[in-house]
Amino acid sequence: MTDKKRAAAILGGGPSLPDDMAKLPKDCVLIGVNHHSLRLCKPDFIVYMDDPRKVPELQQVLSEYDGTVVSPFATSHVTLPKGQFWDGGFSSTLATWFALWSGYEPVILCGMDCYQGEQKYFYEREGFYHPVFDAPLENHLRAWRFALKRCPNPQNIRAMSGPLVEIFGKYE
Repeated sequence: MTDKKRAAAILGGGPSLPDDMAKLPKDCVLIGVNHHSLRLCKPDFIVYMDDPRKVPELQQVLSEYDGTVVSPFATSHVTLPKGQFWDGGFSSTLATWFALWSGYEPVILCGMDCYQGEQKYFYEREGFYHPVFDAPLENHLRAWRFALKRCPNPQNIRAMSGPLVEIFGKYE
């Protein structure tokens, strides 16, 4: 847990990530989701729920990353409270819960485009496909609305841009 209020940014991999990061406060804690943000920065934390054996980029990052790793698996450097944490089905939702649980305020969602639009990531991932890309926006929003019920202090969540502004409001 942090001992003072400090902003934290959850760094997804959507096309808006580079522009969103440019608007972050200078002393913001950076929490990378999976391996994406390492193309732009060295986050303070990496949070993941995906099976690294199925995502070679993530497996490589985890073997080389010298920061704090957070996951519900044995590879985590942080022990999550059993039965208390909320993962919401996505690494990004677990990262959001982790930031709030750690006491960061506000928690700013960046690069969270909910896989809408033709470009899914801020970088090219040639040949990569996941069924989540085909889910309607409302399915993603429904999953994120649970953050309001399952996360500590959900009023501290803001979205820098994209569809999640509808749920959490815009970070200004």
